[in-house]
Amino acid sequence: MINLPTSVEGITEETKRAFKAFDLQKTIEQATLAVSCSDLSAIQAIQLPSECTDFPDGRLSCKGRDMEGAVTLDWRADPFTSMSDLTLLVYDGSGSGGVPYYVHTLLLVHGGRKSGFVIEQVKLQNNGKRSDYKIELYLPPLAAKHIPAFLNYVYGKELKITTSNAPPLRYLANRFDLRDLYKDISTKFIPRDLEIGTAPMYCKLADELKDYELRDRAIKLMAERMDKLNINSVKHLSPRLMRSLVQCEKLECSSEDLSEKVATWLRLRRELEQARDEALIGANTTAVDESRNASSTRKDDDETMTDEDFYWLTHVQFMPRIAPSEALFYLKFGSQFPQVMKEVGSGSLKPRCLAAFSGKWAVDKLAEHVESKHAKPFDLYEDLDLASKVELLEASLVGAKKLLTEKDEASKQRVIKDKDAKRSDDIMYKTNHESSSSSSPADKILKVVVMGCGIQPANGIYIYKESGLDERTSSGSSKLISNNNNSTIVYEKEAIWNQKRVTFVLYPTTAGQYYSQHKLAVRQRNSHKMQTLYNSPTVMGLSGVIPELAWEVEGDNMEGIHPPPQFVGKIEQPPA
Repeated sequence: MINLPTSVEGITEETKRAFKAFDLQKTIEQATLAVSCSDLSAIQAIQLPSECTDFPDGRLSCKGRDMEGAVTLDWRADPFTSMSDLTLLVYDGSGSGGVPYYVHTLLLVHGGRKSGFVIEQVKLQNNGKRSDYKIELYLPPLAAKHIPAFLNYVYGKELKITTSNAPPLRYLANRFDLRDLYKDISTKFIPRDLEIGTAPMYCKLADELKDYELRDRAIKLMAERMDKLNINSVKHLSPRLMRSLVQCEKLECSSEDLSEKVATWLRLRRELEQARDEALIGANTTAVDESRNASSTRKDDDETMTDEDFYWLTHVQFMPRIAPSEALFYLKFGSQFPQVMKEVGSGSLKPRCLAAFSGKWAVDKLAEHVESKHAKPFDLYEDLDLASKVELLEASLVGAKKLLTEKDEASKQRVIKDKDAKRSDDIMYKTNHESSSSSSPADKILKVVVMGCGIQPANGIYIYKESGLDERTSSGSSKLISNNNNSTIVYEKEAIWNQKRVTFVLYPTTAGQYYSQHKLAVRQRNSHKMQTLYNSPTVMGLSGVIPELAWEVEGDNMEGIHPPPQFVGKIEQPPA
């Protein structure tokens, strides 16, 4: 039953109030339409007229939050109450159906953080019924998980970017075409945050999102600093990603160090699998079976180590030498991959492991264990099958013989070098004595001392001589420096090197128009041909100054001559 006013005055007053409410509603709509939709803050805070009042029928209620003077849109609110006119239906591939998000085109199409993707989708669905707008999205699970945080950002809230949410938010910004957000994450945050400690997480998350550009950046960074990488930080990488890291062309790591890091990663992966199995065993039998079935259904093939994965992780191209301390581990772990371990050839894994175990460290370790198994336990060896033990013992026997042979050869070479050095010293002392025994001051000659070079007979005192060396005997295109008599200024030392009588020669050459350089060469007996061994730094001028320090070896391919002279200097001035 409707209660009507009984008097004319009452009817008039009620009519005025009705028209007043109508004008107020019209004023609010005009104020809303007048707001620039490019300014999100203005949209989020439209001021209501101060004369807003309550009506008995509740048609225009300004209580609570609205009474404070702000209209705030919220995608979390009831879609009818918030007047949502667009539904985002997000599927994450779990098979549980899409998750609806009731949003507003006012913000996603017209707001300061509007989505280019939503704008295009709305245009395609422009059928005049705004309440019927619906967009279906199929996203990776990781991206779907961050939709709430993404929508909060679109609705004006502050977004805190971290290592763990940067990849999915970057994905969503790209998918929804929010260019400012994508730019902030890609060009500002990630370049500052991506380093050796965070690269493993970026690699894993980007791979889940199929963001291959970001994934490859993280892999490249880890490869370039592989020697500094903490392997514990990459234990969650799948075998496929670990393969990509090992096979990266930017990889900087020695072969034996790489074998140790890969072995550590394999152990950590095994511990993760064991922990997962133990967690399953802790549940009841039915739950275990259901969980295992579900796990096998959800489990990505990338998480399962295959023969191909193990083959490439230990390939001879990247790991030509196995660390002796990890040789037995690879033999034991490789038993799970018979296809790899049965390969033949020196480059296959098994021969490389046997070769590594034939070195001194492994031979000593095995010998200590065989002598006293209780005092020196060696579980990796004892856990092997009999055939593998026999192969290791054979490899150790061959290795021991090789070590003895190398030791004998080194001993012989040391004896020869000692004899050469002693005979060279005798020659030097004799020559020095003869040059110094001259009674006439005019016969005093300049001497130079060479110290610290890798060729022992080349160290010692060199005697100044005026020689007629031909330019063709010098290396390169440099010209020999001569004195006023057109004789080449050289310093010589007779010696024995490699059991042969030789002459070491120190002489200057020109290096360009204004620079000079000294060289230390060796000349065989009864020969004019010289082989340059060491070079001094270049100095300005053509004076007789000999650089004392910073000498270098002539060629990197010459063995047994390192290091270069540590000091070269005059020990006596020429006669006045």
